[in-house]
Amino acid sequence: MDLEQAFKATSKVIFGEEIGNLRDFAPYFEEMMFPYQTKSSCVSGKPVMISNSFYPDGAKFISQDEIGMLKFPPLHVNEIKDIDSLFAAASERAVFCGNKLFGRNTDVSEVDSCVDCASIFHGHSLYNVKYGAYASTLREAEYVFGVCGFPKTQFGMRMCDGVGANRCFETCYGTNLADMYYAFNCVGCSNCIFAFNLHSKRHVIGNLELPKDEFMRLKKKLVAEMADELKRKKRLFSVADIAYFGRDKKDVPEDEIAFDSPPPQKIEDAFRSTTRIVLGKEHQNIRRFGPWLLKRAMPVKKVKGANGAPTFKVGMFPIIRELPSDRLLANADAAEWSEKHPIKITPGEELTLGEALSRVAKAARFSVEFIDGVNDRCIDTPNLYGGSVIYKIVDTTDSKYAAYSSGVIKSEHIFGGAFRLLQSQFCINIFDSTNLKGCFEVDSSYTSRNSYFCHNCENVSDVMFCFNTKALQYAFCNQQVGKEEYARLKRILLDHINTELDEKGSLDASIFNIPAKKKKK
Repeated sequence: MDLEQAFKATSKVIFGEEIGNLRDFAPYFEEMMFPYQTKSSCVSGKPVMISNSFYPDGAKFISQDEIGMLKFPPLHVNEIKDIDSLFAAASERAVFCGNKLFGRNTDVSEVDSCVDCASIFHGHSLYNVKYGAYASTLREAEYVFGVCGFPKTQFGMRMCDGVGANRCFETCYGTNLADMYYAFNCVGCSNCIFAFNLHSKRHVIGNLELPKDEFMRLKKKLVAEMADELKRKKRLFSVADIAYFGRDKKDVPEDEIAFDSPPPQKIEDAFRSTTRIVLGKEHQNIRRFGPWLLKRAMPVKKVKGANGAPTFKVGMFPIIRELPSDRLLANADAAEWSEKHPIKITPGEELTLGEALSRVAKAARFSVEFIDGVNDRCIDTPNLYGGSVIYKIVDTTDSKYAAYSSGVIKSEHIFGGAFRLLQSQFCINIFDSTNLKGCFEVDSSYTSRNSYFCHNCENVSDVMFCFNTKALQYAFCNQQVGKEEYARLKRILLDHINTELDEKGSLDASIFNIPAKKKKK
């Protein structure tokens, strides 16, 4: 089956009929992708997809298939005597790579950070995904189009942030779902249309539970109308459009509320042990380092919600970031509201999609505080799918001992960094990486350990400032230097890092900003 056939098969599963060709829906589905950049190769000028927006202006980029074309003069590491010369040598060789593939991939195109995928078009930060297009930050899914951050999905369109769904459309925040259309913050539900903040419900329209026969009659009609409008217009209204129905976005006020709960003691302990392992020195009072660690994490804030009480609002998530604060509620309040405010449908009514939207828009409330699974001592974290000792992480799944980050999945002792951090341990400021241990300022890398300031590396260990390389040990700037020389260079780097962290609680240099020359005081 090719990707076009997969899209048409998905359309039939969700809507009961084909809705058109995949490419016709490109702008509509791409709205659901996490931010990325498209750059030009410094050696060929060809387009290069880069998985995030952190790369600086003026940086050099290359496509993975062109790495062999890069040439640098020999590096004389004995001339590196201090942090200035170390940074200078590294900055000259910093070339960021796009169109990256890791593991085994087949029939993939216009992708970046793609791991063990098949039949993918235009996506990034994907792990074990099959038959998908316009997808991002996604793992273990198949037949997905316009889907981000919703692992374990089969046959999905226009979905964002959840775990486990089958045959769903325009669905955000949920777990264990099936046959859902326009659903938000639902758990264990199936066969629902316009469903908000529900648990273990079936045969629901606008949060009104109906007899099965009546629901199936209306479902057939409403889903057919969705399919018809998609065929004609190549788009439909979004979940966020429901929140703004009948009013202008500019007329919606937002009152932000300050928040900064103290971290649990076990986070302080975990931060100290992680800095000792990664940097060779313990650092404490994690709140002092918070702004530095959060620099590239997904923004999150507290606002005055629909009932005047504080609730979270998150940025970056497609569609979800657009929800207005006067329609947001804390999780418990949203569940209570939804139970008390279903729409009204008279028996036998020929409800149209437009009329359903009108009624739902008046009643719908949203919560971006999604909590599922077993959680323990998780503070200032709106999205939890199983976490233990978590502090100020926007979204985490099956992780523990982590703080000041976003998108931490099946990992522990993670501090700083941003999407997607998968199956990693004892790392500080890592980005879009899988299977890392003991790493600091590492981006877009796979199965590596004890690495510092590295980008697009695979199966490396005890390396610094390595770019676009594999299977190296005791290396600096892609050049193996031996254990003793590596230890000397590492001491120069760690002394600088620890001194700056002690003095300022932050570090100017990052994998996205390797200074050509350290500024003098």
